[in-house]
Amino acid sequence: MFALRTFFSWPSWALFIFFVAGSVTGQDSTPAAPPPDAAQTAPLASTGKRIAFDDFVDSVVRQERRLTDLMRSFKPIIETYIQEEGSELRFQKGITPNGDDYFLSRLNLSGNSPSIVPFADEETWNQGAEEYFVHDPLPFSQIAIAQALFPDWGHFDRQNYTFEFVRWEVLGEVRCAALDVTPRGNSKKRGFVGRIWVEDRDYGIVRFKGTFTKGLARRAFHFDSWRLNTLGSWWMPAYIYTEESKPSDLSSHKLWFKAQTRVWGYDLQNTGNHQENAKRLPDDPAWVNPNRQGTAYTVDETTYPQEDIVVERSQAAGLMAPDGDVDRILETVLNNLLVTNNLDIAGLRCRVLLTTPLQSFVMGRTIVLSRGLLDVLPDEATLAAVLAHELAHVVLGHAVRSEYLTSFSWSFPDSQIFAALDFHFGRTEEADANKKAMELLWKSPYKDQFASAGLFVKALDASSGRFPILLHGRFSNDFGRSHLVAMQARADSPMPPKTDRLDRLSALPIGSRIVVDPWSDRIEILKSKPVPLLSKAEKIPFEVTPFYPHLKRLDAPEKSQRGAQQ
Repeated sequence: MFALRTFFSWPSWALFIFFVAGSVTGQDSTPAAPPPDAAQTAPLASTGKRIAFDDFVDSVVRQERRLTDLMRSFKPIIETYIQEEGSELRFQKGITPNGDDYFLSRLNLSGNSPSIVPFADEETWNQGAEEYFVHDPLPFSQIAIAQALFPDWGHFDRQNYTFEFVRWEVLGEVRCAALDVTPRGNSKKRGFVGRIWVEDRDYGIVRFKGTFTKGLARRAFHFDSWRLNTLGSWWMPAYIYTEESKPSDLSSHKLWFKAQTRVWGYDLQNTGNHQENAKRLPDDPAWVNPNRQGTAYTVDETTYPQEDIVVERSQAAGLMAPDGDVDRILETVLNNLLVTNNLDIAGLRCRVLLTTPLQSFVMGRTIVLSRGLLDVLPDEATLAAVLAHELAHVVLGHAVRSEYLTSFSWSFPDSQIFAALDFHFGRTEEADANKKAMELLWKSPYKDQFASAGLFVKALDASSGRFPILLHGRFSNDFGRSHLVAMQARADSPMPPKTDRLDRLSALPIGSRIVVDPWSDRIEILKSKPVPLLSKAEKIPFEVTPFYPHLKRLDAPEKSQRGAQQ
């Protein structure tokens, strides 16, 4: 998958020609390379200027150096979710099984090499978060995977690397030159080996794929790293897909692990006071109906729902998406449940946590679902089942203590936010909520669609041993064991839904539905049509898959707006 392309025998500059580009839309298209006797210089597609290959490489190196200088000003969020293959169990302090691993940190690029400041949840914080996340000896380290955000931090230049032109390709809507890169013979300590894709306007690297030599990284994995045009002409790190074979049996090419790494939160300085403590955000509380009664949910200059403290603090820390269109979609499904059950509850709203582990919980009258959960839900009916469970808690009056929500405004660093979150309910409350949720669904438009929710519950149960961290509730009850238990009865009924149909999916892979803007943290639902499945083997619920973002440049208004913010 990551095999390197054999270098051409003729000089790379002989193949380097810029053609005048028209409108392009394909992904990874590969125009034929020009003949080897082509001119050494040719017109650049977007400017009409001629540029020699050596000058082009110098421009790439210069732009990469400028990017690393720019990145020192940001402290974005970096999240890595890893799935291991195999059945052997690995334990760290008796709590971490082999199936999967998870890291959530703030990235720090102000030093000579990337470093991270981990977010700790309640469990890992008590053990010492830094030890658990950063110095985990068996076998993953997020900082090792984060090395792939850059080909070679601070040393990516012609003195340390050779560059060979391969061909022109189109990634999404961006025309790119594909170059093979290898360390020079006298640069044994340097180590990116692979291919880079360079966009043809500002010479920014938009993708690079390969591995590191052991001289550069203690743990060298194969990766595919993508960047997005998030600010002006800058293409900033956004995604890394990592995959590696078992080191003990490289000849068999048996998969050891695969991982997704996401980066977001570049513009946190404009979502709150990005310091130790967040400030109140200027979100418009338009979701509250001023004609309804209730002192805790009235709209004026000073009165807010108490859960706003948590929402605002989490959003300013880069952990919760700003209010937007996806929330309106969730609230539409929620409203379907309310209307058909003759419920009139003021101030109900939905928000999305930006993290991968499957989470849903309610605080006051705010229902929160994680991005990872929205990614894997197969359809609207299953989403309705999740929302019905949380709505049931509201209807039954279940709530965390008000003093707990108020304490969230106390002074503590962002890295301890998850350690402070606790939205667990007791067994009795969960059982009552499950019963009430079934009542709500029986009266809803989704009453005849229990089959999909039942399949989802079965998939959760089947994956609980493989992906325990994905399904573990860090600050709410474990998702599979509490939220949809009532659906299990339907899944175990005498006439269970059929699972052998290719058009019936129990759950989707991680990253299938929600796209996060790395700059603004705003989210949207993927609008691409699903690809028809050809076999059962293509059903991979809850699994990590490679990234293939549709690359495009910011339009002029977006560039102006984000440039003004800087």
